[in-house]
Amino acid sequence: MSKGQKIVMWVVSILLTCLFLFAAMPKLLTPDKIISQWVYARWFLTFIGVCEMLGAIGLLIPRLAALAAAGLSVVMIGAVYTLVAHHMNKELPFPIVVFILLMLVIFLRRKEGRGAPAAS
Repeated sequence: MSKGQKIVMWVVSILLTCLFLFAAMPKLLTPDKIISQWVYARWFLTFIGVCEMLGAIGLLIPRLAALAAAGLSVVMIGAVYTLVAHHMNKELPFPIVVFILLMLVIFLRRKEGRGAPAAS
């Protein structure tokens, strides 16, 4: 992997980590406010918040980053479904872009997840 690819990979990973940590906090700390906006059960919001938190941390661990990005991409598919189901089509570009960035992380980190040594 070239130096430029490594820089892009780390910048994208750090930005996604910040995004998912920021998204997880309200679900974990103030789920009652979110329940009034969406029709999901409290336990489900807590589950998604925990998944986002663990996935965000996993993005920073090279061997786990591809797996974490795959798990978070499932969360983004759920976000797209939720927005479509609630007729919030104007909000759709954001989770789609995040999904694409997660796919980029999976592509760039795919060798590290398999246990292959990282090339310098």
